[in-house]
Amino acid sequence: MYLTDREAKALIIDVGRKMHEGGFVTANDGNITVRVGDDEVWATPTGVNKGDLTEDKLLRVRISDGAVLEGAWKPTSELGMHLNVYRTDGEVVSTAHAHPLYLTALACAGIELDLASTPAAACISGRVPVVPYCCSGSQELAKSIIPYVKDYHVVNLGNHGPLAWGKTPNEAWFNLEDAEACAHLAFLILELKRFRPLNREQVATLHAFHHIRMTEAGTVNLLDSQANQEPAITFSEYLRQQMGD
Repeated sequence: MYLTDREAKALIIDVGRKMHEGGFVTANDGNITVRVGDDEVWATPTGVNKGDLTEDKLLRVRISDGAVLEGAWKPTSELGMHLNVYRTDGEVVSTAHAHPLYLTALACAGIELDLASTPAAACISGRVPVVPYCCSGSQELAKSIIPYVKDYHVVNLGNHGPLAWGKTPNEAWFNLEDAEACAHLAFLILELKRFRPLNREQVATLHAFHHIRMTEAGTVNLLDSQANQEPAITFSEYLRQQMGD
């Protein structure tokens, strides 16, 4: 049911490297956890760049009370936030928190990400709500995410950045990576000022075909538009429309 300790630590190190190389983190930003038992996870420590993780820096932590069971490094002050995800939903196997720029920009602006832009947006990350700001590392922050866990795959911490979780070892990272790609795409759509969303029926078909479990709250904004069935325009025509020529 769970990864072995060795597998979990290798996965955390790999995801940390991907976060660093992908620009999801700077300095000692972000945290990653992977569940290895009913009441145990491996977690990243405080004060370490996620591109510099090694097995000896990781911590085995008890979910129920946050006790460090193995490891010499100091746990992150945001560990409680991650553990509350596991305490709220017993099916969660992984969590990932980072500060990627496009999602963090939306977190600072107080804008939920809900565009039915692509099949991935509709089926992987889904709607990404913004949680009201709480001091980083505080118990207030750790508690603030609890109401969102069972309805969403990713939340955006106000003025802070996203936290994702998943029911497979890789899923938290996949959800986080997809949400940031969708946020980047949303900024490009804003620049284009032209958008043809997936419609309600198309998203329902995607969910059924791929056996996606998505709550009503976690589903992207759905319209009855048929715009994406209309013929596309050329870029030249698009330029004429935008430039009024």
